[in-house]
Amino acid sequence: MMSIRRFHTGCFAFALAMASVPAAAQSAFDVVGIRPGMTEAEAMAALKAHRPGMQVQKRNMRYDFRDGVQTHYTAEFLHEVWVRYDDAQGREDFRLYFSPLPSASRVVGLMRTVALKAPPTREQLIAQLNQKYGAPTVTSKDNMAWGEAGKPMCWRTNPKATSIGDGSGDILSSLLDRNGKPRGAWVPKDLSQCGVAVYAQMSGEPVFSLMMKMADYGLWATTQEKANAWVQQQQENAVKERLSKGAAPKL
Repeated sequence: MMSIRRFHTGCFAFALAMASVPAAAQSAFDVVGIRPGMTEAEAMAALKAHRPGMQVQKRNMRYDFRDGVQTHYTAEFLHEVWVRYDDAQGREDFRLYFSPLPSASRVVGLMRTVALKAPPTREQLIAQLNQKYGAPTVTSKDNMAWGEAGKPMCWRTNPKATSIGDGSGDILSSLLDRNGKPRGAWVPKDLSQCGVAVYAQMSGEPVFSLMMKMADYGLWATTQEKANAWVQQQQENAVKERLSKGAAPKL
């Protein structure tokens, strides 16, 4: 059986140097300049431009699988970057989530929480959000959500309700049932067609706290599918290798 194991690989420190990696196609949606499809270097550059004084922590992950006797591990890959700002301007936290091996490492989602030192009214904040993202696809008293134009809103849990993740969990179990079929008519068979979604949650009046999430469901789901197939193939190869070396005892 395959499973995922996470490892802490860093502690809070000032921003690390950024390497140059070819960029992938990116969404029109962004949160403080971060877009799905960005490399780690591009995302960190956007955060550096957003505000000085960031502290960074990274988490790597790896998959494990068994050949029937022994446990094997894949190479580690970047799963999550936490960024914190905490100074006179106030507290702000980001969690960036990245696609797994064997795909290229790209931002698939993020979560941002910010304490607003000079709380705006809801009317002011809603106007600002509408100016940036346009009219929301779904809205309620405390929440607003925007879906990528022309693409299925795979993040819906049913035609009237909204559920948006941030890239931290198992997206396939949210989109597909146990038989691998779409959970709802709004989820296409080809998960690469799923669009990007942005979500905002406001607390208080005036608003003292803002939480935002953004996820590229097409990128997130397809890279997870590739990861599952990649690990499955490695497991099958490991089983064959073990069986080829099997030897009966002297009788």
